Amino acid sequence: SDSRTSARHPRARDNYSHDSMKRKTPPPTSSSITGVGALGGDGERHDVEPVVTSGGAAANGDAEGVTNAPPLQRRRQENEFDRIAAANDVFVTPPSIERDYVIDTEVGVRFAVPYDFDFICGVKARWTGHRLCALFAREFTMRPLEYYRQAHARGALRLEANARVLSGKKAASSTPSETHEDGPILQSGNRVRHFLHRHEPPVLAGDIEVLDVSDDVVSVSKPATIPVHPTGQYRKNTVLALLAATRSDLGRLYPIHRLDKNVSGLLILARSSQSANAMRLKMEAREMRKEYVARVSGIFNKGDATAVSNDAPLGFDAKHRVAIWHGKETKEPFDDRLIKSFKDASTKFTWMKNLDDGTSIVKCEPLTGRQHQIRAHLAMLGYPIANDVTYGGSLVKIELARRIQYVCDVSVLDKSGKLARDESLAIDYDAPRKSRETSTEICQHCPRIVHAGDVAIDLEAIWLHCMRYSGPGWEYTCSAPSWS
Repeated sequence: SDSRTSARHPRARDNYSHDSMKRKTPPPTSSSITGVGALGGDGERHDVEPVVTSGGAAANGDAEGVTNAPPLQRRRQENEFDRIAAANDVFVTPPSIERDYVIDTEVGVRFAVPYDFDFICGVKARWTGHRLCALFAREFTMRPLEYYRQAHARGALRLEANARVLSGKKAASSTPSETHEDGPILQSGNRVRHFLHRHEPPVLAGDIEVLDVSDDVVSVSKPATIPVHPTGQYRKNTVLALLAATRSDLGRLYPIHRLDKNVSGLLILARSSQSANAMRLKMEAREMRKEYVARVSGIFNKGDATAVSNDAPLGFDAKHRVAIWHGKETKEPFDDRLIKSFKDASTKFTWMKNLDDGTSIVKCEPLTGRQHQIRAHLAMLGYPIANDVTYGGSLVKIELARRIQYVCDVSVLDKSGKLARDESLAIDYDAPRKSRETSTEICQHCPRIVHAGDVAIDLEAIWLHCMRYSGPGWEYTCSAPSWS
């Protein structure tokens, strides 16, 4: 609530002004308002980025209420969408470590307490001309068309223009028409809102270690399985949200590089949009050196410390969340969309040492920044990361994974809000199960605390760790992982 935010974080309404730092954090970016790819259906991504106006609120098209005042005084009047954006922004309304999280100490998993979430986004260009419910059923297939129709009928899924709710009549027409069961037709400049009960997937309960703090940059050590920023099903179980909850003194933070959810290690966060842009320009100009360590299957390069490079172009299959390359075995040939996703990629690998279990430690230096680049390039060379199931490795801690799966399936909150277990919720994964895609329930996950039926393999911390980022005159480092 507003009172809780102001009480626990008295500077939240002052753009995180810190007298000791003599600086102000700039207004929120679009990704910090709803999180890049916030939920639209249930468990799927919207991949939308609302436009941010000079007031720092989500909008689409022209800013509303902008006067002809001088630029420094120009500010539009706050509206309902601003308040929703502020509530969804983890830095404006940070989660509470005491109230918003619970940890199962037996298996070492952190759960986010389920919460109501009012998603808001602008209508994307390719959505225009389609009816609301039909569009959502096609784009976000985790729920059926009938669910979206019911959600629209009860007001949970709605289309709005200038804070005015549009009915099932054509938004672009002033001529009366019959209300349509699939809702109104989406038009440019409209906003979509979806009120839902959010259950986040769990993450491993490792702490985020703050390594270094300067006026411009914060470096941290990220545990594996925790996403960096709000995305998809994740909002509170992210690095940014956890830092907002535990280190409000750091202010608003801006990731400057990608670190996959299941990868651990060094993460650099800028403390202003200006610092973030400056660092990104250095990355694009390849003025930064990046160094990772990986534990791979087999003896890399026969134990020869001569560097090996892989310069094969990579694409990315966004539907299946996996990198692709020419010659990779796939069920279907690459379509035009996948072919267009290919970009140049280059990684240098150097053998470091062998381990007793037949794996070896390899230094990885990516010269480009493609998604899953190191993982894919190692797999292409015949040395996949040993426990990276997606690219040819094997699940290592099988019994722990099964135990985590069981705990996730049966974990609930009791009446006092404490973590408890309901054994009746255990899932037999060998038996046929009702598809979530057919459920019209308002929340198909309650009473479980997590997303029903999530697979614990997603909690496997793969053996890839970011060790160092450096450039002319500067360097950030992180300790080596225990598995190396």
